[in-house]
Amino acid sequence: MDLEQFYVFPVRARLTSDKRRAIEAQIDENAQAFEREVSYKWLKRGEERFLRILSDPITIEVVFLEDRVECYGAAPAWAKLLLTKARKEDLKNRIEKVLIGAGLVEAPEA
Repeated sequence: MDLEQFYVFPVRARLTSDKRRAIEAQIDENAQAFEREVSYKWLKRGEERFLRILSDPITIEVVFLEDRVECYGAAPAWAKLLLTKARKEDLKNRIEKVLIGAGLVEAPEA
């Protein structure tokens, strides 16, 4: 499965150890909302630091760059059919909420 870019969020602060722990705590707190087992692992590819989140059958990679956070995802074709526009928006909101809670991005203006 190839990763496709889902979302890009401009950052207000760089990823630090404290922000990383805040992200982990928020994922752990919100994992029940996914109604599936959620696991995650911090990885590095060259200079790129990213977080891989697995909730079978979906894989999400959150890449932390200096000026933005990019979210990528991969899923089998049958799972993509179930990922409706509303579910994509819900996923975006959940990821954004975690990033806001960690102090990496600013809350969107209402």
